[in-house]
Amino acid sequence: MAACLAAALRLAAGVPGATPAAAQDVEPRALTAAPVGTNIVGLTFAHSWGAVLLDKTLPVEDLDGSTYSIIPSYTRFINLFGTTGRVTAAVPYATGDWEFQFREDSLPASTSRTGFGDGVVSMLVFLVGAPSMTPAQFRDYRRKTVVGFNLRVSVPIGQYDADKLINLGSNRWQVVPALGLSHRMGKFTAEAYAGAWLFTKNTALLGDNVLSQAPLFAFQLHLAYTFKPRLWLALGARRTAGGKTTLNGVHRDDPTENTRLGLVLGLPIASRHTVKLIGTTGLTATAGTDFDTLILQWFYAW
Repeated sequence: MAACLAAALRLAAGVPGATPAAAQDVEPRALTAAPVGTNIVGLTFAHSWGAVLLDKTLPVEDLDGSTYSIIPSYTRFINLFGTTGRVTAAVPYATGDWEFQFREDSLPASTSRTGFGDGVVSMLVFLVGAPSMTPAQFRDYRRKTVVGFNLRVSVPIGQYDADKLINLGSNRWQVVPALGLSHRMGKFTAEAYAGAWLFTKNTALLGDNVLSQAPLFAFQLHLAYTFKPRLWLALGARRTAGGKTTLNGVHRDDPTENTRLGLVLGLPIASRHTVKLIGTTGLTATAGTDFDTLILQWFYAW
């Protein structure tokens, strides 16, 4: 099994995929502050189709899939030594259908999965431009330049079966430190983010095979235009590179080089309710990211 798996993996590069694709796509306005004590609950509905995998290190070819995801989330803004902090937790539930080949000489196969994906917990600290604020102080806050550090952890609690090729969970921890910069110029806001995906080993890939992965680096650029408070439009791009994998101690030359483009529209629908409409597509892809996604997000704040 290990030899067949090594041959099949030559065409697969690894990018993070513990959660549905919508949860790790192009993400503008991540450095938006709020008063300390603010709570936000959210619900994300996403549909992805094409060469979409929940774990892109999988050894599959000629992939065609379709996934539907629902992701509830909770966010709270807190005081961290005089600056604003934000804590978020989310657990996705997904269903998907895939058609693929395990190797070039194998027959086409298909499978379906329904269940929970890996959970995500993140902590964002605003380093510059967003001090800890009460609701009264926040009314006078004028955002200019903001710098933030985010630490995201993917917890391997999702559905995983070592005897199955495609799973909703990844059976490994993923830690993502990232630094972001946002600068507002009138109605325009320019943003840049840089981060690295760090992985633990998956010790149960198709049985007892051990898959490890080098860090994967991700970069994002966004330009947003605010029509009025909570009504905005953003165009963004995401580039990933690195992430070579090792199977059972054998290093492989399979770096990831992927680029995705996204368009996001934020809409206020009531005093405490906000909706986001998101569309993303893959421009260039090596494995598992040549897909399209449509996303509807709803948030309620108090």
